[in-house]
Amino acid sequence: MEGRCGRCWVSKNLVNHEVEANPRADPTIRKEKVILCKHCVDSAPTDALLFWEIYMRFGSTRELLQHYNSETEEDALRKLCIERDLNEREVIRRARGQQNADALNNAVKKANAFLTYASPYGYDYVNGILQVKQEEARVVSLIFRRYLEGRGIAKICQELNRDGYRTKTGRAWASQTIANILSNPVYCGLSRLNGGIKRGKHDPLIEIDTFNRVQNEMQRRIRRPDQRKTETPHLRLEDYVD
Repeated sequence: MEGRCGRCWVSKNLVNHEVEANPRADPTIRKEKVILCKHCVDSAPTDALLFWEIYMRFGSTRELLQHYNSETEEDALRKLCIERDLNEREVIRRARGQQNADALNNAVKKANAFLTYASPYGYDYVNGILQVKQEEARVVSLIFRRYLEGRGIAKICQELNRDGYRTKTGRAWASQTIANILSNPVYCGLSRLNGGIKRGKHDPLIEIDTFNRVQNEMQRRIRRPDQRKTETPHLRLEDYVD
């Protein structure tokens, strides 16, 4: 789209943003379209009065404070109301409501970002439940298959990096990441909870027999006998309640 953002004046990532019309303008017009960049769209208030009287007039809170030579946002809003003949109490009430909404949205975004980061490779958290992410799930299956074919963890790591696969955080694969996947029971439908294991509500990516075979093989490949476990746990789904 050609043109410039109606707020910050940049010329990239522009969209036609539909908003409620300025309530102080023509009352017969309900909706208006304004060209904004995607960044300004994401941070725009939903309240029409705040959008037109404050957001579209000032590029930032700092600019608002400087314009009215104020130390606080509330003082600047009072001066704006006098200048624009607005109801001071109503404007401040709406501004506080928008701030609370913004704080809540930011908290939700941070929580979602944490869940995405914290979710094991092959899954994403959706409404608090692990959901299979197909493109990553195929990589998980490949890792288990290659290991049982006799490949070492370092070789699997090299193959994934060579073929352009990346971890959930977008980084190159490391041997420890591969080892963590191979030893994580989440991939056969179980979950770790408070130091124990329980049956999960998510779909498994591998058979539990495959997981057990990998654990046995990992123990067998340990070169120092004193580092091997005397008995490798054999997991069975029927041993775990939902």
